[in-house]
Amino acid sequence: MPPNASGPAYETVDLKIEERVAWLTLNRPGKLNALTPTTMRELRAIFTAVDDDEDVCVVVLRGAGERAFCAGMDLGWSETLTKRERIEQGRLGEKTFAMMERLSVPVIAAVHGYAVGGGLELALAADFIVASDDAKMGLVEITLSARPPYRPKMTEDGDPDQPEFGGSAPGWGGVKRLPARIGKALAKELLFTGARIDAERAMRLGLVNDVYPADEFDKRVGELAERIAAMNRYNLRLVKELVTYGYDWIEPHPS
Repeated sequence: MPPNASGPAYETVDLKIEERVAWLTLNRPGKLNALTPTTMRELRAIFTAVDDDEDVCVVVLRGAGERAFCAGMDLGWSETLTKRERIEQGRLGEKTFAMMERLSVPVIAAVHGYAVGGGLELALAADFIVASDDAKMGLVEITLSARPPYRPKMTEDGDPDQPEFGGSAPGWGGVKRLPARIGKALAKELLFTGARIDAERAMRLGLVNDVYPADEFDKRVGELAERIAAMNRYNLRLVKELVTYGYDWIEPHPS
C-alpha cells in the first residue's frame, strides 16, 4: 500500500497510512468503540496487511470520538453468547491481541477517555501506552458481579459472564500483560478491586509512558509517531525483537 493511502473500507475501524505511520482508529464512537466479532476480524486483517507493508514503520492505535479509546467488549455481543461461544470469544480476543503484540514494527496505544476491560487489554498489547490527561483506565471485569455499591448499573440484572460455578477473570491477556507492565502486587490491587484509575496514577504505576494535555493530545501523539517513523524499519524490527524476547546483540553480521 503506497504512502498517504487509505486502506479498504472497514465497518468498525478506520485505517490511514500517512508518512510511514499507520493510524488505526476504532470507529464506533456511539458505542464507546466497544469491540465486536467484526472488529476482531477487521483488526486481524489489518495486522496482517500492515506487517507486510514496507511503507509502515509504526502503528498508532486510537479511538474515535471524544469519550473513549475503547469501552471493552460490546455488551450486546456478550449477552447473546452461548456457553460454547463464550469459550471461543476468549480465544478470539487473545489471538487477535497477540497478533498486534507480535507485529514487526512498534505499536503505540494512544488512550483518551475510557479504556476499560477489554479496551485496556487491547492497549496493553501495544508496545507502550501514552494517555490524554482525561483518560480513565482499569480492568473492571470483577466488578460486574460484585456487591453494591461497586457493581455497575449495566449488570444489575446479572452478569452474563459470571458462570454458575467457578470464577471469571479478564480473558484477553490482561492478567498476563498487566503484571508484566507494572508488577504483580500493583496488578493484583487493580484486578482485585476493579478500580478505574486516572492518567496521573497510571503514569505513576508505569502503566503509561507519558500523559499529554487533552488539547495537545493529537499533536503530541503525532510528533511521537513521526519521530519513530523516521527510523530505519529494519532497525525498529530488530530492536523490538531483541527487547521483546530478551536476546543479546553481541556482534552484527555483515551483509
